[in-house]
Amino acid sequence: MGESVCLQLKSGAHLCRVCGCLGPKTCSRCHKAHYCSKEHQTLDWRLGHKQACTQSDNLDNTVPDHNFLFPEFEIVIETEDEITPEVVATDESEITGSIGEAPEEELDSMAKHESREDKIFQKFKTKIAPEPEQILRYGRGVAPIWISGENIPQEKDIPDCPCGARRLFEFQVMPQLLNYLKADRLGRSVDWGVLAIFTCAESCRQGTGYTEEFVWKQDVTDTP
Repeated sequence: MGESVCLQLKSGAHLCRVCGCLGPKTCSRCHKAHYCSKEHQTLDWRLGHKQACTQSDNLDNTVPDHNFLFPEFEIVIETEDEITPEVVATDESEITGSIGEAPEEELDSMAKHESREDKIFQKFKTKIAPEPEQILRYGRGVAPIWISGENIPQEKDIPDCPCGARRLFEFQVMPQLLNYLKADRLGRSVDWGVLAIFTCAESCRQGTGYTEEFVWKQDVTDTP
């Protein structure tokens, strides 16, 4: 067993021992272990609860580390100052002379090298450079910062909200979050370039529960 972590609230709703979500179901033997589903109860039983079921008095307070939960961190929110690119003054005579002396083939090669993909990726890196470890970017109604020129959605690709209103971009999840989640330990591949979340422009209320919104996943494109 791994290191135990406290998961159960001191009061209020019981939480699943495996994932931390609401756990309305209980173990029929000890009536102390709570679960959100039969699947998570089975997982916990196989990974240790079978032996600990009738032996521990702390089943409602601690859970073993199943390497299932992602680590938790505090998210610090800061506003972003616009960065004005520095303008470097150059001698126009030097520019004229350089262009005149450069072979035409070399100029063509330089022009082709900086592709649209390069420009978009460079814009992405420049934008996040002041805070390279940022994991979320919020900007309701603004344009996302895409990491690639591939798979950028058009307006028709974003479905309307069930209430009939169109959806607006609200925030994006950055790929740096993968470094903190340590998702590789799950034994599965989890990867993305940008996760862009689009929400109802009218901020409608569809009942009292959670409202399903729309996420657009853009992967990192390998360029030669």
